[in-house]
Amino acid sequence: MERFELRLKNQFFINKFNKYKFIAYQDLRFNQKHKSYEFYNRYEKIKLGVQLCDFLNTDFSDLNNTREFINKYGITIIAHLSDIKIYQYYSEKEYNEMVDDVINNLKNKLEMYKNTFIADITYIYNLNDLEELSDLTPIQRLHILRDSKKESEVRKLYDSNNLKLTLNNFGDFTEFSITREADAQEIAKNVNTDYLNTYCFESNDIIQTFIIELFEMTEIESTAIKKCKNCGKFFVPDNRVDELYCNSIYENNKTCKEVGPFRTKQKLMQENDDLRIYRNVYQKLLLRTRRNPDNTQYENDFNEFKNKNIQLREKVEKGKLTQTEYMEWLNKQ
Repeated sequence: MERFELRLKNQFFINKFNKYKFIAYQDLRFNQKHKSYEFYNRYEKIKLGVQLCDFLNTDFSDLNNTREFINKYGITIIAHLSDIKIYQYYSEKEYNEMVDDVINNLKNKLEMYKNTFIADITYIYNLNDLEELSDLTPIQRLHILRDSKKESEVRKLYDSNNLKLTLNNFGDFTEFSITREADAQEIAKNVNTDYLNTYCFESNDIIQTFIIELFEMTEIESTAIKKCKNCGKFFVPDNRVDELYCNSIYENNKTCKEVGPFRTKQKLMQENDDLRIYRNVYQKLLLRTRRNPDNTQYENDFNEFKNKNIQLREKVEKGKLTQTEYMEWLNKQ
């Protein structure tokens, strides 16, 4: 069978009022009868931000994890970022080899893109719970990234790639996406009302669509990107923007939303107990030193304990030492 290269033409529709993204794109799917992968037109309606979160949660250095993302959204969604050509037909063996080539070719680039988005999203939605950002809205934080010395990693990506997307009835992407209410009203006078909440753009670059998606989400007060307090994955809340847990299955067929509060309570109790033990040891060594000011060995032991504690805590945070091993050391002091 003669094979022709796919001429990708992907369309994306964002509806801000109903908070979803509709995608029409070309992909390959398995034909059970012919045991081959063949071209078809694919259509997906996705809640705004969900595909971006799936991207953020993918470990692109891991072949199987990347394949999960591809199985969900298709190979053509990322293949355009490489120089590898995509054809309308593959045998099963050829398809698997092509997917492996795409992953190996793109894994470093995709990890870089992912970390770029994480840096901005962490700031825009204040995922680190910084006090100085608590009174600001996501759109205000986005403006800080755009206009101040605090540089936006996504914005640098936008500028470096010279992304010039033309939006339906809105003109240049930059003009529309960073325009505030006063200017938006002026633009709206010349815009068909059918397009006020929904607009369409064409792009074969998924990174471009994520940039638009993120920038537009910041303008919707009732949506956000959060990081699950239980599993650490990024997610879009179902109902309230202050939700703490996602709906991913965590254990025993239960979701993080179901087990998260209980696990958090247990963790806090354990941390409080660990902190109590640390303070007891600290106070014991401190009092011994103060009661024996002439004993330099006691003072050395106390200073050594503090320094060693800092080193071990860093190892625990980096995963090089378990909390149990740390507590065993603490109890021996």
